[in-house]
Amino acid sequence: MLAHSCATLVLGAQLGDEGKGKLVDVLSEHADLVCRVQGGNNAGHTIWVRGEKIVTHLLPSGILRQNCEVAIGAGVVVDPLVLVDEMQKLSAKGVDLRAERFHIDLRAHVILPYHKKLDMQRELSRSKSGTAIGTTGRGIGPCYASKAYREGPRMADLLSEEAFDRVLKQNPHIEEDLDSETKKTLLSIGTNLQGHLKDVSTIVNNRLETGARVLLEGAQGAMLDVSFGTYPYVTSSNLIAGSCAGGLGIPPWRIRSITGVVKAYATRVGNGPFPGEISGTLETRLREIGNEFGSTTGRPRRVGWLDLVALRYIGRVNGLTGLAVMKSDVLCGFDSVGVVVAYRDKRNGEVMQGWPMTVTAWENIDPVIEFCEGWENVVEQSGAFDPNFKKFLNIVEDQCRIPVIYVSTGPERAEGVWLKNPSDMIV
Repeated sequence: MLAHSCATLVLGAQLGDEGKGKLVDVLSEHADLVCRVQGGNNAGHTIWVRGEKIVTHLLPSGILRQNCEVAIGAGVVVDPLVLVDEMQKLSAKGVDLRAERFHIDLRAHVILPYHKKLDMQRELSRSKSGTAIGTTGRGIGPCYASKAYREGPRMADLLSEEAFDRVLKQNPHIEEDLDSETKKTLLSIGTNLQGHLKDVSTIVNNRLETGARVLLEGAQGAMLDVSFGTYPYVTSSNLIAGSCAGGLGIPPWRIRSITGVVKAYATRVGNGPFPGEISGTLETRLREIGNEFGSTTGRPRRVGWLDLVALRYIGRVNGLTGLAVMKSDVLCGFDSVGVVVAYRDKRNGEVMQGWPMTVTAWENIDPVIEFCEGWENVVEQSGAFDPNFKKFLNIVEDQCRIPVIYVSTGPERAEGVWLKNPSDMIV
């Protein structure tokens, strides 16, 4: 899986919060370089190490493994204030963040106060019309919009006051809410990060040429992709595998392995279609056992059964070569576990063919849910999977035609079962 001279991609195959952080942390033990490729601090990747919960928002999840370098690619949008705060907290824990180890692409765009204010203003406007998206309000979408409009500053522009002032002068509206103290702080951050700011694309390509094992970390989940997700209830960037190479600046053929991360059930933060959503006491029970509250916002997540229709679609769009099933332990003790196997159209009662393309189609979905027997333990004392859990995995594999290669059995990095040994994946 982590092959020399090749890149391995880990991405969310649902609606975010799947457990990518843990899997990337585990795989980073075998990597030479771990890279974030898109998104911003609207992502929260959680890692548990010896009972301590560590959440990263911008730093790659490989940051806790001293054996590898880490990088933030040009496709990421960066809030410098959040980045520095995150760096300071991890440095205080003894994490190595020297410039020789941690690289930031000079071309990554900068989130300004203007972007965050605009984000909240637009969400408030949508709320009044009943069309709220459920944005985190971190300014991610407006920053990507500025990038598309070719008006926003990049990390390189924080290296000199002259360069930063040039961008602001050419685009005076983005200076809104940027007081002199904040501007001074941003320029100071640019100076302090100067050693980290580099051409990450060249670094990664050079590492690959010399036989390095590179791990790419996607943010959010592919169902939130701005083009192929549940539009308009999506994030502001392209999350699918075909876009991840572009976010880093490497050729797509370098990516040889694409692992989709899923929970054994499903969650969603914010509004949008969610077939298989659970309500009532079962909803409360699952949310509490799974601690389903946003690591970035703290908001309670909506919970539901694993959607195999969506997973088949995501598997095809991304070319998934394997699945990592997370939080299967959360479902221990449930009498039965559901999976969504089809979408029925409320308008005619027929099973939907293809993938819903419109808001109207999503609004008329009646999920077809099948139930299988629950399990008391994911792994028995013998070391084998519980028979009922194994049947659940077989259903997932049969429906999606993607092999399950990893099963998480708890939050800690050591709690998991590889069906394909990661050390055997290195060639």
